[in-house]
Amino acid sequence: MRSLTVKKAEARPYKKAIEYDDSRRRREATCVQIRKEKKDGSLQKRRRDDGRSARAGASGALPAASSSRVGTLPDPGLKCKLDSLPDDVVLLNSADPEEQLQGANHFRKLLSIERNPPITEVIAAGVVPRLVQLLQSFDNDVMLFEAAWALTNVASGTSEHARVVIDYGAVPVFVKLMAHPSTDVKEQSMWALGNIAGDSCRCRDLVLSYNALSILVQQASDPEA
Repeated sequence: MRSLTVKKAEARPYKKAIEYDDSRRRREATCVQIRKEKKDGSLQKRRRDDGRSARAGASGALPAASSSRVGTLPDPGLKCKLDSLPDDVVLLNSADPEEQLQGANHFRKLLSIERNPPITEVIAAGVVPRLVQLLQSFDNDVMLFEAAWALTNVASGTSEHARVVIDYGAVPVFVKLMAHPSTDVKEQSMWALGNIAGDSCRCRDLVLSYNALSILVQQASDPEA
């Protein structure tokens, strides 16, 4: 009888450990869901606030972020825009910097549609790796801004969409651009990293592994650094 009592006493901490782990996982899952809901709300607000600026042209306005759902076409004009995707891909892959910028601008505007932006279609067109490549045009602020904005909106979609941006190596480039001299490029890069980090704990840890938090704190304390 004494040995049985000991076994039960020993078993209790193990059970508590299991319950603690389960509770911790549930809290993490709840936190992720809350972050996703907050991100969706803020993305919609950001898109509405920036819609007027986007229509006015690339005038240095802060970038918009996209909705996180892809579904039915929001307006008849979108079909025409999607039909022009092959031409935009050609522009983006051109050796002419002006055509590259034009292509990046077209994709940024396409991904900035407030409701149901065609993120899946843009990814299927194969332009994400090219946008990441253009994200390294460090001497061209306008190109950096357009490419970063487009990728920000891709990353604001589903977890699968964010994973595409991650897999093509955008995270370390965005972290580097957090210290770029251009305020627009700097803020856009922070916004992109926020979209990626907010997707999941794993994505958050990936962003942090590139020392993004230290750079962010440095920029907050000394924006001219």
